[in-house]
Amino acid sequence: MVSRMVDRFRELQQKLADAIEHYETPEFKALDGNMAAAFQAICRHVPRNANEARTMATFFLDLIESNDAGDNIHIIRHVRAIVVDCIEGDRPAMEIAHGAGI
Repeated sequence: MVSRMVDRFRELQQKLADAIEHYETPEFKALDGNMAAAFQAICRHVPRNANEARTMATFFLDLIESNDAGDNIHIIRHVRAIVVDCIEGDRPAMEIAHGAGI
């Protein structure tokens, strides 16, 4: 599910890049709004498994890597939340055997 949202965002991102010279038009503004909505949908999505978490983390890291505006703090927070939640949720139960000599 999240991979489809990421693919949709990337499609919108490419369309927006192709239309950048028309940034004052209603069509561009609508496209920009659709892209913002797609991004927010990805941000609100709670990964259901490790694959979705990996997809989301990769997506956010790709954005950080390609963003030269320096406003990555909100994206970094999303990645931290995904990684921490995924690690906490997937941590296997430790079996303690033989006392302190584990």
